[in-house]
Amino acid sequence: MARGKRKRDKRWMWVAKPGDRIFVSRTAVIPSKQISRREFRALEEIVNIYSRMLGDVLSHASRNIIESYYRLNNEKYRELRKFYPNIPSHYIHGVFQDAVKRVSSLRRNKTRQHAEEIFDESVKYLNLREKDLKKDLKNKKLVRFLWRKSREIAWHQVDLEMSNGVLVPRINSASLWPVDDYVWKPVNPTKIRINGVENTFFTSVAVNTHRSWVHIDLEPSKEFYKLLARGFKPTSHAKIKLDRRSRRVLFHLSLEKEIEIYKPGNIKPVDVNENSVELSTRHSH
Repeated sequence: MARGKRKRDKRWMWVAKPGDRIFVSRTAVIPSKQISRREFRALEEIVNIYSRMLGDVLSHASRNIIESYYRLNNEKYRELRKFYPNIPSHYIHGVFQDAVKRVSSLRRNKTRQHAEEIFDESVKYLNLREKDLKKDLKNKKLVRFLWRKSREIAWHQVDLEMSNGVLVPRINSASLWPVDDYVWKPVNPTKIRINGVENTFFTSVAVNTHRSWVHIDLEPSKEFYKLLARGFKPTSHAKIKLDRRSRRVLFHLSLEKEIEIYKPGNIKPVDVNENSVELSTRHSH
């Protein structure tokens, strides 16, 4: 969706103007049929390798506070390629993207948490109340100043903890990030036309592992069919999670659709009461 910025006069300014065309993305979770033990073992092995690479890259990225994919790629790609020469190289790029997102998310959330704590302690130290802060303009300026300084102190504190190795992102679960069609590809895709829009439909995919290509038969969900009917087209971005209990795969597929931004008009207010509903037909000038 298009995001907006807020001006000082509290009005919204849209980044995408009416008439512009933007891409909207959605993610569909498509479960698979039960996979053979041999193929599922190959997927488990590549997930374990992915987890080990992610742990190594996360410690390096958090200590050096790296939030850029290109910098992390320049510093760690040759090392990982040397230790894991048999895996497809695009898995390493997926590890870098995953690590950068985890580091930036941890840094942002911890900074917000520390900033709120520092702000509350500053307000208590200055003997200020919330009611008094909202009355005068001087107090509002003081609140902005305290928030700005609290964020600066929190950023410095979080960066210090990350550089010393105290604060490191946790890996609660790891899933494969096949970032492009070099790692996965649809098997026997067919061209279909829904509501006048040409689209691609498939019920099985092939995933490239360190052993060979693993074929996975999918069971398309209602969500996938609904997105196709609304004009969303599959992209090369996907994520794979393993269901070890049932020996299945959860295929998270990203779909995109190009839409045109329009300015809403002809808005009529509706007053809903307990026993009646009123519709205003007055034209606003």
